[in-house]
Amino acid sequence: MAKFVIHKRGFFYTDEAFELAEGELGSIVGTFNNLDEAKIEKLKQDIISIEYFGGMNVVDFFFYNDNYDEIYEKFEVFFRSEFNLEIEDKYCFDFPDAISFEQAEKIYEILNITFHDIVEYDDDVVLNPDDFNLEESELGEF
Repeated sequence: MAKFVIHKRGFFYTDEAFELAEGELGSIVGTFNNLDEAKIEKLKQDIISIEYFGGMNVVDFFFYNDNYDEIYEKFEVFFRSEFNLEIEDKYCFDFPDAISFEQAEKIYEILNITFHDIVEYDDDVVLNPDDFNLEESELGEF
């Protein structure tokens, strides 16, 4: 029987935006015997990560996306309706300082991004959390 482990994803900053560090497994968030339970928790953890984005530049999370204009337009509507804010600069605008879980859910839908991976391991594999410390590689986690 397998176990399913949620890892944070590693990101690096390019002076313009965050980029995924392909193949880098970050901190262990949780271990599950059931893939469906792991998927539910992964979604919850992605939304919790977004709750901590208060004050960060929104564009840092979709600058390189091929659908930049479409995502930006969704944020325009969302910021106007949810926060009563007008975005003044299409290429530099910040999340409000406080983001509720419900607001983070909507941001998650707009960004269509994940900050965690589910990895399947054999039951006999022993995982040492210290082996997944991205701070040593200077990568960030959310």
